[in-house]
Amino acid sequence: MQKQPILRTTVSFQLAATAALLVACSGTTDPDAPGSGGSTSTAGTSAAGNPSAGATMGTAGTSSPIAGTASTTGGASGVSGSSTTGAGGAGGVSAQGGSGGSTVTGGGGYGGKVVGGAGGTSGGASSGSGGGGNTGGSTGACPNGATAQPCPPTEPNSIAYIGCSMADNIGQGYGEVGGKIMWNNSGYGTGAKVVENWGPSGDGWSLFATKLNATGGKDKIKAIMVQICVLSTHSEDNVKAMIKAARDHVNPGTHIYIVGQPSYEAGHSCFLAGNGGAEWTEATAQKIALDPSVNQDLTYLGKFKLDTTKGESSDGCHAAGPGFAALGNQAKAYWGG
Repeated sequence: MQKQPILRTTVSFQLAATAALLVACSGTTDPDAPGSGGSTSTAGTSAAGNPSAGATMGTAGTSSPIAGTASTTGGASGVSGSSTTGAGGAGGVSAQGGSGGSTVTGGGGYGGKVVGGAGGTSGGASSGSGGGGNTGGSTGACPNGATAQPCPPTEPNSIAYIGCSMADNIGQGYGEVGGKIMWNNSGYGTGAKVVENWGPSGDGWSLFATKLNATGGKDKIKAIMVQICVLSTHSEDNVKAMIKAARDHVNPGTHIYIVGQPSYEAGHSCFLAGNGGAEWTEATAQKIALDPSVNQDLTYLGKFKLDTTKGESSDGCHAAGPGFAALGNQAKAYWGG
């Protein structure tokens, strides 16, 4: 019965000690409180044509168990260097952006078979746009204003041609309007030389060799215009044989521009080619250009046109009077200069 007051005294002492301990700890920081976030990093910059990487993530806060989250801003996109004549500008590559880099502008370019600058890769949410170009580009143009695709060579006498009298008409007209890039018909004369005359053993090649030597030889030739010209025989196999022979008479890689006989005003056709023959040559030129078995280094050039109602032909087929200038100016538009 006398031990009960002793127990109450011991409990009271323990409670008092606990209260004092709580008062002593009341000034400390709660370990569960969140700390402040890491600082935001800044965007990297880039020189023209050399994209920078985006800035790195900020370091997480360490003042508390709950780390702060830092944000980044995407680096600026690279911009392609400006293009020069003869080379397409390459598209700039966008930096990998945290918040999205700027849109890349592809470089445009003139020149030969160069494809226009490619668009940059995605920078955050923005994407690059493709640059202009000559082959495959969206808005490319040749340096001398030529419309042929790919852009033709520009050196004098660097484009040869084969065909019939209508090709000879083009060569004559081209010389008369001051054209220098493609051969003229001086000392040449391809009259009556249809597809079969330009086959592997055709007699047209002796004329070609004479003109070739007079203009500087095989190394001078960078392209050749091949005209499909027929009388009554229409054979795609013969056209393919002519193209093969043409490749055998120039250096490897020499580009072939294929064309048909001239077209005329609506309702008129050249009688010498037989019924529908002239139209067949035009359709075949376009078809052959898409044939994967023969279209290596070969493209369709376009139409040559004569209008008999304007006196551009006197016999309904060949050029006459103003027809030579008409064909010559069309050739000059294809080749430029």
